[in-house]
Amino acid sequence: MSKDETHSNSVDWRFGPGWPGKRCGARTRRGTPCQKPVLSGKKRCQLHGGRAGAPCGEKNGNFKSGQYTKEALKAHKDAMARLRALVHLGRQVGMFD
Repeated sequence: MSKDETHSNSVDWRFGPGWPGKRCGARTRRGTPCQKPVLSGKKRCQLHGGRAGAPCGEKNGNFKSGQYTKEALKAHKDAMARLRALVHLGRQVGMFD
């Protein structure tokens, strides 16, 4: 058996040229579009980034911690103002000399 007989181009491929589904479309190194099928719900195949990325929104655990809410920022600002006032008062009475 020769090399040409084992690797013939006449083998039916499941996603061959007549396949009606969506193709990846990413450019290959040769400059031609990738012919692999896209992953469901994506625009690229698994080799060109279809599996990459985290889910959006609550599926990713994208919740607010509360650390930078308006209330927390105002509380921090007020606490720092009180601290500055105490340091100023301490300097006036000579506490830090």
